[in-house]
Amino acid sequence: MTLAQRLLMHAAAVMPPRRRAWIEAIQAELPAITDEREALAFALGGVLTAYRERISPMRLVLLITRLSIAAVTIATAIVHAAFPAYFLAVFVDLKLNGMSGWAGRFHMWRGRTVGEAMGLMGTMPLWHLAAFLLLAGALGAAAWSLARWNPRRLMLAIATGAAVAVANELALRLSWPLPFVVHPTVFWLDYVAFALLAAAGGAIWALSRQRAEPARADA
Repeated sequence: MTLAQRLLMHAAAVMPPRRRAWIEAIQAELPAITDEREALAFALGGVLTAYRERISPMRLVLLITRLSIAAVTIATAIVHAAFPAYFLAVFVDLKLNGMSGWAGRFHMWRGRTVGEAMGLMGTMPLWHLAAFLLLAGALGAAAWSLARWNPRRLMLAIATGAAVAVANELALRLSWPLPFVVHPTVFWLDYVAFALLAAAGGAIWALSRQRAEPARADA
């Protein structure tokens, strides 16, 4: 195998799948070039084109945008998962160490016994904690779908998270007041988060298609 052929094989590996037909056409033209130097220059041109396609400015912008939104989404998922984790840590510390532990020194327990504190914490609905874990999972799935760029899974994760947020808020409003839950009026933040994720995903999808159409026309 000649050096020019090896270079075009490398170009084919680097070239994005949407331009695969173009690189295959270039490879088919190579045998018609009899001069070794011309063939090498031709192959080098194919390699340069492949790298330009792979690291084009628009592609980099879309990649950086997706990864940035994914990072913010992961941070939001961690915040949602932290609430049930913190609640469990307080519950365990009260049970093991009573009012002498770090959780027993909270201002809300002042003047209360361990039994009273545990009783109040027992009013926390398990479905409320489960809802926060489901929201964290939906946000994590959305972040992963953004990073790997899977629009269908992204929209599925957004729809699932929004449905959990609505169900959680409705359940809270029906059972309110409860002492140890997140107030229903703050759930608009989750709705905004999922709406922004949907808008960002739609914009990235539209820009990706817009960028791909000229490439298909060139091919």
